[in-house]
Amino acid sequence: MPKKTFFRLPQEKQQRILTAAAEEFIEYKDNYEKSSVKRIAERADIAIGSIYKYFYDKNDLFLYLYSTHKQGVDTSSASDTFYAFSQKESELEDYLTPTGEILAEILLNNPLLLQDLIFNQQEAMETYFKTIHPYYQNDLENGELREGIDEELASYLYTSLEFIAYHYCRRKDVNPSKNASIHKAMADLFFFGLYKDGRKEKFQK
Repeated sequence: MPKKTFFRLPQEKQQRILTAAAEEFIEYKDNYEKSSVKRIAERADIAIGSIYKYFYDKNDLFLYLYSTHKQGVDTSSASDTFYAFSQKESELEDYLTPTGEILAEILLNNPLLLQDLIFNQQEAMETYFKTIHPYYQNDLENGELREGIDEELASYLYTSLEFIAYHYCRRKDVNPSKNASIHKAMADLFFFGLYKDGRKEKFQK
């Protein structure tokens, strides 16, 4: 996420920076590493040092730009189970602008960017954990969960599934359109495990 200084800028200047960034990233969409913060600053007609006053690095700028072109549609109910939420989430389609579609392609072709998006954007992760919490809490109050489950650990593991599913698709050369079905299959393993009920006690003897 941008630094607070970015949001203090006039709207026109914020947009000028984002437009310049979009032009640069799209021009170098086939070689993200060659995209340049220096050229983004030149396109936006600001000093290069100013970019680092507003963003932590190039990835931070890219991911924020991507978020401005992406809006998820949440059809889940707060009364859902955590599992029901996961199934609906896997089916959600993101509505992207034409620019957003190109940025998504860049994201999918750069695993480290996706890793940044999922694991290194601390504020975004904390917000996502807060989204998950009501569903976890519903299951806990309804006696659906095993005793002693660490909620933070469970949430982190669940969040990791998106990145693991993405890597699985890349490794197996599976079309990215299949990512949702892979994610759902992995979610089933996460929620229900490999062993039948009671097998943990049997194996621990």
